[in-house]
Amino acid sequence: MAYAAQSDLTPLRLTLAELVQLTDDENTGQVNSAVVNAALEEASGLVDSYCRARYVTPLQASDDVTGMTISIALYKLFARRRNVKVSETIRQGYEDAMGLLKDIAAMKASLDQPATALIPQGSLSGPEISCRDRYLRFSDDQIHGFV
Repeated sequence: MAYAAQSDLTPLRLTLAELVQLTDDENTGQVNSAVVNAALEEASGLVDSYCRARYVTPLQASDDVTGMTISIALYKLFARRRNVKVSETIRQGYEDAMGLLKDIAAMKASLDQPATALIPQGSLSGPEISCRDRYLRFSDDQIHGFV
C-alpha cells in the first residue's frame, strides 16, 4: 500500500509536463501511471523498512509519512532519467526524508503512530529490576558473617 498517490505529486511538487517527462517511456505524451505507482510503492516500502521495528505497519495516514514518501518517490523518478538533472530541492527533500527515517530507526525521532508490540515497554525506560535482583546485591548487613 502506497502512502501517497499520483495526485499528491502534481501540481504542488511537479508540473504535469515534468511528470510526463519522467515517466513517459513510450513517448505517448501522457503520464505513465504504472511508473509513478511503482516509485510510490518502492518509496512506501523504504519508509516501512525503517519504521517497522518501532511502529505497526502499514503506517496510518499522516502528513509526515506522505511527505517522506513523496520526497523519496520524486528522487527515484528523477533517478530513472540519467539525462535529467535532479534539482537541488528534490535532492534535499530526499536527503531530509532519509535523515528522518534514520533518526526514527535510531529512536532519535518519532512519528505519531501506534508503537509495535515487538518493543518491550521496559526497554524504553531503562533496565528493570526484579525482586530477585534485590537479594543478589550485597550490602554491609548481608555480608556480615562472611568476612
